[in-house]
Amino acid sequence: MNRTWNKKVSIVMSTALAISVLAACSSNKPAVTSSTTPSASQTDAAKQAPLVMDWLGYNSYGQPDPESYVVKYVQDKFNVKFNFWYIDNQKWDDNLNVKLAAGEMPDVLRIANKANIARYVTQGILAPISEDTFRKFAPNYAKFLDTYYKEAWDGVKYDGKIYAIPTTNLNASYPTDVIWREDWLKNVGITKVPETLQEYETALYKFRDEDPDKNGKKDTNGLSDYALPNILGAFGYPGIMNFKDAAKGVSAKAIPFTLKDGKVVFAPIQPEMKDALALLQKWYKDGIISPEFVTGENTGGYWADSQAFYNGKIGLTGISMFYHWRNELNPDNPADKGGGQWVAFKQAQPNGTIAFGKPAVGPKGKSGVEQWDTSSPPVGITTKAAKDPKKLETLLKMIDLSVTDNEYFNTISYGAPGVDWKMENGKFTYMTITDTAADATKKGKGVLGALVQFDPFLKKADPFTYQYGDKVIDKTKGYKPLFVPTTDAFTKNSATLSKLTAETYFKIITGEASLDSFDDYVKKFKANGGDEVEKAANDAYNKMIGK
Repeated sequence: MNRTWNKKVSIVMSTALAISVLAACSSNKPAVTSSTTPSASQTDAAKQAPLVMDWLGYNSYGQPDPESYVVKYVQDKFNVKFNFWYIDNQKWDDNLNVKLAAGEMPDVLRIANKANIARYVTQGILAPISEDTFRKFAPNYAKFLDTYYKEAWDGVKYDGKIYAIPTTNLNASYPTDVIWREDWLKNVGITKVPETLQEYETALYKFRDEDPDKNGKKDTNGLSDYALPNILGAFGYPGIMNFKDAAKGVSAKAIPFTLKDGKVVFAPIQPEMKDALALLQKWYKDGIISPEFVTGENTGGYWADSQAFYNGKIGLTGISMFYHWRNELNPDNPADKGGGQWVAFKQAQPNGTIAFGKPAVGPKGKSGVEQWDTSSPPVGITTKAAKDPKKLETLLKMIDLSVTDNEYFNTISYGAPGVDWKMENGKFTYMTITDTAADATKKGKGVLGALVQFDPFLKKADPFTYQYGDKVIDKTKGYKPLFVPTTDAFTKNSATLSKLTAETYFKIITGEASLDSFDDYVKKFKANGGDEVEKAANDAYNKMIGK
């Protein structure tokens, strides 16, 4: 799950949501600037009948207004008329499936879950996109993907062929964070933020024993559930990425896949996880892990909140993103108060300080925390649209312009220049940041970019935030998710396997089950569908990449 969609936008350029949520608050239509005046070739094209495209290549938080500045701007630029499909974003799959089942198709289709690509292909909905065609009409975007997001290509393939436009998520190029109570470290005599597993253990035992909050009571623990994947990662790919989600039955977090020797395997049943659980069982018995970790350190509100950390119960947390805990203020933004979680922490602990840490390095040099999927929902061209090659050509040209022309990118993303955004002396200012997602979509913002993002333009608009992220996060320390197309075997067995995994891990950590029960768990996992799912997953993965 891409949690960026759920957070309150505190920076202008986080991800595609930061584009979709921002909307124009002025009804004034700006004059078209000289850079938007049609060229001679465009004027000739305008004499021809416009190309009509049925468009569903956007996050449908509202109904786009065909008379909006952004829509007219793009239509004039490419001599296209867009017929916008609207599917309620909250009921996307149900409502879209009804139309598709009836044989109705748009030309351009957002694929909300890329696991559906295989199904759409076999149902005759998605058309293949020739790699030569892609590179001919979107050469700059293809080069961007090749250079920075090579893995995004695999996620849009079926049987080795490309069936959608890969889209990217700049924020997901940063692993999740590791947050320490810096003042606690100093209070127990530690001046260096821990890095190795042994240094972690030393600090966490001191948090239990040496009154780090100086209240005269022995009422603190080292960590709770949000830091557990960090510890698992010191032994290998974490068997559970999020203990709270795993307890709820979220299979992607409870039974993640990884690659081992080129084969798709389940991470939680790997032998190195037994070693990790042995350590966690010891820590729990010794009072290093909060006894409340089973119910979770987040007790309500926004998912990235850690009430246990805010309330001074633990000294180590994680699982969120760098911008959540940003504790430096943007000097160019007088209203900036910092990251939302840092603000909440300071409200609860006015004298408390934090430090960004590094994932624990284990006995064999393994280290890492969860990293989100660097690709966002892709956009495909349907078999209906494929009957007219001009539609794919135009879509690709629109995409390529969005990564070569900064003003075009800003306009399709943020609205009318001079009304919704401005660029002065090289500094980008967003002028209507408080508008709703529905209003943004109505004004055409984030509607016609086919969900494509371009890192250099995002960083140019918000250099402070990304420079901060580069400073506090080690980008090499993330365990990236492995995308495997959904199979019938996974659908049939995932709930049982997720429940079995979560229960086993919790019981071993708390001592309710012995460490040796891990071996029984692995056998039961395999016998209750694990082997069947793993075989199907390998077949699907290999078919996806054309192996």
